Amino acid sequence: MHIRSKRKWTAAGAASARGATRRAPGGWFVASTLVWTLAFGAVGVAPAVAETNEEKRLRLLEQQLQRQAEEIKELRKELLQQKAVGQATEGRAEEAAQNADKVKAGLDQAKKSFSLPDWLNRTTVFGDVRYRHEGFYNQPAVSGQDVTARNRERIRARLGVRVAFGDELAATIRGASGNINDPISTNETLTGNFNRKNFNLDWAYLTFTPGKTFALRPGVFSMNAGKFPNPIFRADEMVFDEDLSPEGTSETFQFLAQPIGALDQVKLHALQWTFAEIANKQDGWMFGGQINPTFHFGNVQFEAGLGQFWWLNPDLIAQALSKNTTAYTASGAPVANSNQNTQLTNTNLLVTKTIQPPTQPGGKKPAAFTAITGYQSGFNQTNAVLSATIPNVVAGQPLKWWADYVYNWEAATDDAQGWTSGLRLGQTKTRGDWSLFGFYEHLGQEAAISSFAFSDFGTAGTNVQGPGIGIDYQLLNPLTISAKSYFTNFINRPANTSNPTLSRAQLDFLLKF
Repeated sequence: MHIRSKRKWTAAGAASARGATRRAPGGWFVASTLVWTLAFGAVGVAPAVAETNEEKRLRLLEQQLQRQAEEIKELRKELLQQKAVGQATEGRAEEAAQNADKVKAGLDQAKKSFSLPDWLNRTTVFGDVRYRHEGFYNQPAVSGQDVTARNRERIRARLGVRVAFGDELAATIRGASGNINDPISTNETLTGNFNRKNFNLDWAYLTFTPGKTFALRPGVFSMNAGKFPNPIFRADEMVFDEDLSPEGTSETFQFLAQPIGALDQVKLHALQWTFAEIANKQDGWMFGGQINPTFHFGNVQFEAGLGQFWWLNPDLIAQALSKNTTAYTASGAPVANSNQNTQLTNTNLLVTKTIQPPTQPGGKKPAAFTAITGYQSGFNQTNAVLSATIPNVVAGQPLKWWADYVYNWEAATDDAQGWTSGLRLGQTKTRGDWSLFGFYEHLGQEAAISSFAFSDFGTAGTNVQGPGIGIDYQLLNPLTISAKSYFTNFINRPANTSNPTLSRAQLDFLLKF
């Protein structure tokens, strides 16, 4: 009942309203306009409220958070890009590794199908180059001769190859600079208007060392055949210059398989050297040998050599000094010596023969001439050498003492002996090493064949005596700098010749490889 009356009221109100609207058709628009105007007016004319500090901090934090969010977004983008690049790089690396494996496999296959000759792997190249400044001061002179100081620049170059065919056979070849006719020097003087310098065959020999193949102890025997370095033990160059390369054969025997007490080893060197081959005549030879023991007492190391050298037909060496032979033509002119060697050093006493060709019937008497026919002495030499080395004497460097003695049993005069004694402190092996040495030498005129003796001492040859000093320093591992001086006089002054103390100085720069 109550609800129904309410509905009646509502309906009546609505009807009344509709009637009013119809009665005043512009009233609804005016009312609506008034409401919106008041609403917007209230908003527009509302006074502005100032921002508080808390609101300002909040606004700034919101802005900062927004910027950080944008930065994080950018960083995520960059990380995604880097990840993509890394994946691409990893792929390329894997591809490169696969390609490398393929290349390695190809190289391994190529090695199987192609390889260097085996002998090339057993080849050793060696040599040295030396530059030298050399000066001669206060030189002896023949009466009436004006002699001044002499300075010269010299070079030496040596290059060798050794091929080992196993442990029992090897071949060695070495070339060296120097005058081909000088057996005791491989130096070339820098002169001659920039002309080419000589490079000659210095060594060419085979080495045979039978071992297991022949049921022998390795090293018990070895043999050189050809042109080779001097195999005997030498502490200096008094009898044989270091540049002398003998020709023929030599054998070395090592008797001990292992040391016996203080005796470390005993070697025997047998020598058969040929120095002249003559058609229809006896050739020139040197037959000799040396016993060469090494031993020690405590930490002092000793090495010795006792040798005998007998020269067969040494006059052939002297005859090479002669301009003429003893032969002459039908007209009486001397026949020139085709084997003359003006580079041979000689200070030994010679036999010179005067030849008078006969006068032909109705002709003029030919002029007499001379020819060298040989030495006044024969040569059968006994040589004794001894050295002692004490390790770690100064700054870890060793001290070496040596002595050398030679006597010629077939000398024509009393000048039949020679001797040398010296000391060397230090040795040059690696960078920073150094060495000092000093010695005194006395070599009688007939004690040795002058053509093969020490070429740097005095004017070379025999009949000379005096001291020598020097210093070596290893500037770099392959480079040694040396300074040496020799002060010499004649033992027996040659006729009409002065005898001052000759000073011979050398500065060397030596590179070995």
